[in-house]
Formats: sequence, C-alpha cells, structure tokens
Amino acid sequence: MKRLALLVTVTAALVLPAAAAQAATTVEKIPFESTFDACGETITLSGTLVAIFTDQPIPGGGFLVTFHFQPQGVTGTSSSGVVYHATGLTRDTTVQVPSGGLTDTFVNRFHIVATAGGPTYYVKETVHFTVSPTGEIRASVEFASEECV
Repeated sequence: MKRLALLVTVTAALVLPAAAAQAATTVEKIPFESTFDACGETITLSGTLVAIFTDQPIPGGGFLVTFHFQPQGVTGTSSSGVVYHATGLTRDTTVQVPSGGLTDTFVNRFHIVATAGGPTYYVKETVHFTVSPTGEIRASVEFASEECV
C-alpha cells in the first residue's frame, strides 16, 4: 500500500502542472546503464531508452498525461559471459477528469533475453488506481512478478 500511496503522490505531482499546457509530445533518447542480479547471474546492461512524453487537455476540462520508455540497443553480458538483450516497455497513463478525480495505469514489461541458451529474465508489473474527486482511492490493482525461464 505504501507503494500505491507513493505512486499516487508522484503521479499527481507530475500531472497537475501539465493541466494548463497545450497538447504536446516530446521524444527523448536517454542513456541507460544498469547492473543487477537475476537468474543466478550478475548482468550489466547499457544502451539507450527511447522516452515519449505526452500531455493533452481533455475537452470540457481535465487532461491526459502519458509516458513510454522502450529499450533501444540495450545489450550486455552476465558474470558468466552470456550476452543479453533488453526488450519490452514501461508505460504510464494518467487521466484527470474535470470533476477532479483521476485514474492511473502503470505497466512495466522488461525482458532481459539471453543468448546461447542462458536464462531469460522477465519483470512484469501492473498498477492501476482510481481516485475520486474527494481524494479517496476507489479502486486499485497491483501485480508484480519476476521470473527466469
């Protein structure tokens, strides 16, 4: 529940300033580098994330804000020398309605795909919540898993 409260706070902080803006989309390429332990290996990856940010007023008030991150050319090796390639996406969509309520859906599907028969690491996360105009969380769903196959 702490994670959900943090996500609500961060989402509100990010989307509230966008309400007054005109519709806009920004595309950026962001350097990515990470080392982590997964599937019994230490995996080091580097490359680029393509990031797309959109904010758009909704007719009648309210707004829509999205972000989308996708690995591009993200590769690396494990401690045993297996080559890995990153695929997948991380995406968030927030809609604030004119009455002041909002919905937010966050989806992360990050796949670290091994070559030469090594194990592939899958991260799957989904978080959705609906907040009433009075600030009450009316619905929430959280799902997270990590697996090696």
